[in-house]
Amino acid sequence: MSVESKKAFDPARYFRKLGRSIKKRVYWWKLKRKFTGGWSAESGDKEFSRRSYNSYGEYLEHQRSKLNIIDLKTYDEKFRAALGKRLAECGVPLHGKTALCLAARIGSEVKAFIDNGCFAIGIDLNPGENNHYVVHGDFHALQYAPESVDFVFTNSLDHAFDISRIAKEVRKVLKADGRLIIEAIDGEAEGEQPGFFESFSWSTTDDLVKLFEREGFKLVKREPFEYPWKGRQLHLVKTADAPVEG
Repeated sequence: MSVESKKAFDPARYFRKLGRSIKKRVYWWKLKRKFTGGWSAESGDKEFSRRSYNSYGEYLEHQRSKLNIIDLKTYDEKFRAALGKRLAECGVPLHGKTALCLAARIGSEVKAFIDNGCFAIGIDLNPGENNHYVVHGDFHALQYAPESVDFVFTNSLDHAFDISRIAKEVRKVLKADGRLIIEAIDGEAEGEQPGFFESFSWSTTDDLVKLFEREGFKLVKREPFEYPWKGRQLHLVKTADAPVEG
């Protein structure tokens, strides 16, 4: 490379970058101090555990912070392609359907549904700036009309605060013949452990399926996958029966 083609050293740019790096490290350190709390078993359901928070507001603060720490550019490209392929091969017609993606971050899953012919939108507690695919929303309180969506997708149930509330919200917005697609990481008894940003955990994938069956869903399809982590793609439809209370 010639001397002329080398980029000149810019001290101002260097120190701006260094400052951002230091700020991010300090921010990460503060997060770890604040949210390295304990876990406890779900009340009356030992197959599930949840991170302890002092309030729902603290939970929201924790979950919103993830996008401020991680860089999802490579993940975005790889997950969009991997999920798009799984959806194309799942045997369910998608073209012309509507899809709502929960806790969709920067919208990789939304793009995968669009690639398969869907009208798709995502919600997230922190969709970031200038996000054309994801709007602000909370999967514990969906802002969409009852029975208005053909597909609901999520791979973020391990970020739940109240899993039963989420199941009820999904059941509300799904059309009568709609389908919930969950990509669930393997449970703790299957070799996976929750990370720093996770707030909810299950022992096995079967335990998660049983929970949704109690909430008025029926499993109709299950397929393994390997990216972005080892897990199972679960297809569930609404049952005519009301959810089991208690």
